[in-house]
Amino acid sequence: MRKIVGLIAIAWITLIGCEDKIDLKLPENTGQLVITADLMVSDQQHEISIQKVISLKESMLAPITDAEVYVRNLQNNRMYTFLPGADGVYTNKTLRLQEKSSYRLYVKTADGKEIEGTSTVPSYVDVDSIGLSERIIFTDTIYYPTLVFNDPPEKGNYYKYKMSVNGGELRFIDVFSDKYNNGLQVQHDIVDRDRDLKIGDRVRVLRQCIDLGAYNYWNSFQMINPGAASPSNPISNLSNDVLGYFSVSVGKYYESEVVLSRTRP
Repeated sequence: MRKIVGLIAIAWITLIGCEDKIDLKLPENTGQLVITADLMVSDQQHEISIQKVISLKESMLAPITDAEVYVRNLQNNRMYTFLPGADGVYTNKTLRLQEKSSYRLYVKTADGKEIEGTSTVPSYVDVDSIGLSERIIFTDTIYYPTLVFNDPPEKGNYYKYKMSVNGGELRFIDVFSDKYNNGLQVQHDIVDRDRDLKIGDRVRVLRQCIDLGAYNYWNSFQMINPGAASPSNPISNLSNDVLGYFSVSVGKYYESEVVLSRTRP
């Protein structure tokens, strides 16, 4: 049983950068690199984090601050240098990503290890409507945002969602592909499996259009069973057996000041 719940004061908000927190199965040998690079079109400053595993027992990471980090626009071959910070986060304020353009990440560490990754910015797929729905499971009522849109006729569209509640941390929620609904009207239910929404909560949803490499990473991330005998790490699009991912994407926020206000019959 599902009811549509009123969503008040929907607003478009300019996309701002945010780093995803990810849990990885750390390798048996310390010194393994972990790179997270989630660059988005509307970012005014892009950030790339480079860390090194220093303690397997305590799952500790140490920042790498002496690497050479570049991103190349493969359409015009322009190279952008990322400057290191004390926390292992490399930044660039001049790179302006463009839809339908491909980019390659280059990292060279002080000991000569070279890492590359390639990603393409898709075109953004606009949302036709957004609301909040409820689903009754046994005696519990579950609330969640719902987005409806027309998937483009071209195959290979991928979507990533993050959500924050009441101004809290923006957390990864889910990814979707158009494998089974290419070119159709699509409804995405953004269900946080770790937290139940309640009447009066304020939610913000970040919807990103991503490429196949980023989709494979996050899809494998959410499918990993923590209780498995031999858990594995998400599928990386980085070379040289480095953990993490490189993604360039385009996205928009959807939010409301009064979010879960029930529409009465």
